[in-house]
Amino acid sequence: MAEIDWSAEDMRDVFFDRVYELACEDERIVFLSVDHGAFSLEKFKRDMPDRYINTTIAEQNTIGLAAGLALSGKIVYVYGIAPFVSLRVLEQISIDLAAMNLPVNIVSVGAGFTYSTDGPTHQGIQDLPAVMTVPNLSVFNSSDPFSTRAFAEIAVREPGAKYIRIEKGNLNTFFKDMSHDYSEGVACIRDGTDLVIVSSGAILHEAIAAAELLQNETGLKVGVIDLYRPKPLPINNLISLLGTAERIVTLEEGLLGGGIGQTIGAFLLENKIFRPFLRIGIDDCFCFESGDRDWMRSQYNLNANQIAKRVSIWLSNNE
Repeated sequence: MAEIDWSAEDMRDVFFDRVYELACEDERIVFLSVDHGAFSLEKFKRDMPDRYINTTIAEQNTIGLAAGLALSGKIVYVYGIAPFVSLRVLEQISIDLAAMNLPVNIVSVGAGFTYSTDGPTHQGIQDLPAVMTVPNLSVFNSSDPFSTRAFAEIAVREPGAKYIRIEKGNLNTFFKDMSHDYSEGVACIRDGTDLVIVSSGAILHEAIAAAELLQNETGLKVGVIDLYRPKPLPINNLISLLGTAERIVTLEEGLLGGGIGQTIGAFLLENKIFRPFLRIGIDDCFCFESGDRDWMRSQYNLNANQIAKRVSIWLSNNE
């Protein structure tokens, strides 16, 4: 598997190709789409039409259907755009799925500003804080092809309800092969303890570029950590990775309230890791602009140059 260049594939195809392979091996797997597609789903529909259902734009009903299928012994994937399979169905996720610990895997695409050309209704900037509040729900956030493929497998292997964010488009891999154990919940992508950036999802690629800029500018050794499983929080692994960090920054392509930064901030306090700490993300606001993802990131100071500048100012103010 290490020879396959998954970075040349759309991240959705990396995920759904693996779901297809798993479904060929396990007849319990059923796929529900809320009228949203991907290229690699076509062969699933063609080869297993009795296990592929387009439920149309009826997300709340879809979660109820998924719960019924899971109660009858099925392993269910539900696929749709991030805000519509999180905020719109939060009650159903909580009561129908998580409260009963059912094996339903909600697969959301469109994290952050992915679909921002469609306006604020399609932005995935609130979904992560929302689902993080649901008890008994595991949350995954893919940032490269390897993690994306691994999450498709974890969805079948591990019991219970899950919320899995996958990406649209191509992203480079962080590792040389699939040997990383994705049950660990977190991974060190770049070594450095003078300052460590904790991030999650596609914005992690901006974190890596910003870390390079900062290291060149300041001479500090800047590390980057991928928190790809923010719930349940991998506490022991985070203690190991952050316990020696001199300064900690969190970066997210979403609202700061209830997100990665707030989660890590509480973790640091509870574990008596008292370090200078900065959260970078989107402040408490609605984003009414409409544009492509890179442009939207620039409007909210979330590209690598802006991130590095923000951190540099923070460092200067805390010398």
